Amino acid sequence: LASRPIRVLLADEVDRYGVTKEGDPLKLAIQRTTNFHNRKINMVSTPTTSGQSKIEEWWERSDQRRYHVPCPHCGTAQVLKWAQVKWARGESGEHLPESAYYECEHCQGKILDRHKYDMLQAGTWIADKLFAGVAGFHINSLYSPWVKFSGLASEWIDVNKSRDRNGLMEFINLKLGEPWVEDQEEIDHDHLHKRREYYPADLPDGVLLLTAGVDVQDDRLEVEVAGWGKGRE
Repeated sequence: LASRPIRVLLADEVDRYGVTKEGDPLKLAIQRTTNFHNRKINMVSTPTTSGQSKIEEWWERSDQRRYHVPCPHCGTAQVLKWAQVKWARGESGEHLPESAYYECEHCQGKILDRHKYDMLQAGTWIADKLFAGVAGFHINSLYSPWVKFSGLASEWIDVNKSRDRNGLMEFINLKLGEPWVEDQEEIDHDHLHKRREYYPADLPDGVLLLTAGVDVQDDRLEVEVAGWGKGRE
């Protein structure tokens, strides 16, 4: 990282790099490429925790290209997302991961593992942002011809059933290629304050703010509006 110039830099699993006495090894390596007008820097990694992930930081700087593949039924190109993986349940409500398939978000057609190869052959990268010097590419396990929808469904069911936080984090990072977002224990009051709205309503003395709790029923929405004063009255 400090001994010689580098024209082509291949940095793999950058989110697992430590820190040397000289500093961030990724920054040190990039510095070694500055002597070349035709340098090529390639960074690849499974992301880790959001806000701390190096690859997430570079992804945000990039033009954010995702691989769009055509549905074998309607032909509409789309990005494969975990939310579209569906599976059946048994008579007693148990999950049946072996029935897993991908549901087209446009025609609701069933996309099976055997469709993947042709879809991949006909796919194309499409950027979500304008190119500003960094090309970014994102892909997840749903595209892999060697990973079955049933296997992913089974793993998802297992980690949720056992409430395995580390297992869920590994699934999000390794299988979906997404950074893990830590749950916030407290709501940022500044963020909440900016979202406030005013209503021209007559309120009892002492009421400083209103909240509404909504419960969704099959045939209606049950709503309770509460007025709050000092000391959570």
